[in-house]
Amino acid sequence: MQMDILLWIVVLVLFALSIAGIFLPVLPDTILLWAGFLLYHFFIADPGAGLPASFWWGMVVFSILLYGADLLTNMYFVKKYGGSKWSSVAAAAGIFLGIFVFPPFGMIVLPFVFVVLVELLVQNQPFERAVKAGFGSLIGFLGSAVVKVVLQVTMIIWFFLAR
Repeated sequence: MQMDILLWIVVLVLFALSIAGIFLPVLPDTILLWAGFLLYHFFIADPGAGLPASFWWGMVVFSILLYGADLLTNMYFVKKYGGSKWSSVAAAAGIFLGIFVFPPFGMIVLPFVFVVLVELLVQNQPFERAVKAGFGSLIGFLGSAVVKVVLQVTMIIWFFLAR
């Protein structure tokens, strides 16, 4: 009984850390969610009474969406704010490199810098237009954070409904 309570606390902490991981990229948000699901399935649920297959397939789909949220929203907003196709690629590269360089701010700063540089140096755009496209990468980061919060909360709610 006490062990179950302790394990449930660990599951809830993993879920909370996964939400924090949206804003602190050093925390692997999706992996933390899965750790909570697996902990429940293998150590809390009665044998043979764990989470159904439909839950696991749904989580695979949601996990793919979580991984794509940063890249897709960033690319969309860069384009929406006047950035070129190359700027969208630069924003995606900035997100990826930003995870490793100067975390957690690298995911915000590097896409902005990369987009501005591509627009100025490759596309020969005026400074104002380059900054506007770079601003699109900032809006994209915030937009992806909102999308990821919604997706993760949905996953957590589904977990509690499926158990």
